[in-house]
Amino acid sequence: MNSPQWPGQPPGGPGYPPPAPPGPPLPGGPGFPSPPPPRGGGSALVPLLIVGMVAVLAVVGVGAFLVLRSDDDDPIRTISQPTYTPYSPSQTAEPTPSETSSTGGGSDPSSVLGPTIRTAKGNTFTRAGTRTASCTSRANTKLRVALRSYPCVGVMHSAVYASPTRQIITSVSIARFTSPTAASNISRITNDKGWPLLLTPSDASGLPQPRPDPAYWTRSWTQGSNVIYAQSYWSTGADTGGRTGSVFATAGELGVEVTNSLLWTD
Repeated sequence: MNSPQWPGQPPGGPGYPPPAPPGPPLPGGPGFPSPPPPRGGGSALVPLLIVGMVAVLAVVGVGAFLVLRSDDDDPIRTISQPTYTPYSPSQTAEPTPSETSSTGGGSDPSSVLGPTIRTAKGNTFTRAGTRTASCTSRANTKLRVALRSYPCVGVMHSAVYASPTRQIITSVSIARFTSPTAASNISRITNDKGWPLLLTPSDASGLPQPRPDPAYWTRSWTQGSNVIYAQSYWSTGADTGGRTGSVFATAGELGVEVTNSLLWTD
């Protein structure tokens, strides 16, 4: 005969939990918690939004770089100080030595002033003489005074070029100074009519010599420690016209081309 159970003792014996009440089984099986409720579908959009924002920022950054790079290449940004004078004593350029190359190259001014210069506008200018001399011997009175405060380094390289029609002559000169600041100070003297003496084509070039008092435009630029001069005039020595004329434009075309050549080959 079995002993009676203790009062209040749950069925199943001491130390065991009471049996589960009858009913349907819990999800996940016995001994496992119920699965969490499903998350909303909106959270999947967060990674997609982040990727989209990164892509937009990358496109904007590339666009900004291209705009800045384009501005840096714009030749209009090159410094220019145009001036005009009706007369200056001219010098005849030395005959051009025979050379086989058709264009200039390298940071050496003598190589930049090659036998021909083709500009960004598609015009080819042909050299009609060269001159290499000290800066003081090539300078007019006002430039020579300025050179006492800012002497140049080495010699001044110059060359004379004829336009494709041979109607406009341009004397291009390059002088190097001790610093960009010195070069800028010398270039500003152009506004006060301080520039190199005008060069005319050599006799060996076959080009006509202008009359003794040709009018010409003088323009100057700086690139680093260099000062670049372009002095243009009609081969007949006729009046140059104003800033909208062909002579002024030709000086700018050749001067900018030579300045850019020094910029990209330094």
